[in-house]
Amino acid sequence: MITRTILGTPLLFLIYINDITKASFFHTTLFADDIDLHMSNIPVLMFFRQLLTLNCAKSDHWLRANKLSFNYNKTNFMLLSSRKQNPASFEVTINKDNISPEDNLEYLGVLPDNTLSWKPHVQKVKTQLSRACRILSKLKHYTTPPALKVVYDSFIPPYLNYSILNW
Repeated sequence: MITRTILGTPLLFLIYINDITKASFFHTTLFADDIDLHMSNIPVLMFFRQLLTLNCAKSDHWLRANKLSFNYNKTNFMLLSSRKQNPASFEVTINKDNISPEDNLEYLGVLPDNTLSWKPHVQKVKTQLSRACRILSKLKHYTTPPALKVVYDSFIPPYLNYSILNW
């Protein structure tokens, strides 16, 4: 049996950045060309700010040493809390670029907010389902029920089932 390995661009990129997980104390999740850096259980907010800034600087140093860089337009952070009002009122500075806290961030198509409420995500799904229903409503005049069922199966269940385990 002969096996062949194809070293395509995505695989080579993953091999290239694989050791970024050792660049800081962040827990790191790699997905395609996205990198998610996260920390948990930091009890004192000011200590969190210092730790976040230090680890962002370490990650930035690793990226620059490997001829890569942060995309500051896509870089943001969110402080999760069980409180109604998020206590994050500071910015993090990486290489003279300020990163502001966000109330909610989309992560792989899921949109939780900083209190882990699903309200923003539910609103997003409602909007997507509303669009899909409008399409189905217009198509029902031009197609047969079996074809309409195929369109329904293509539009509605994916929005409801996507990342259901996270819900």
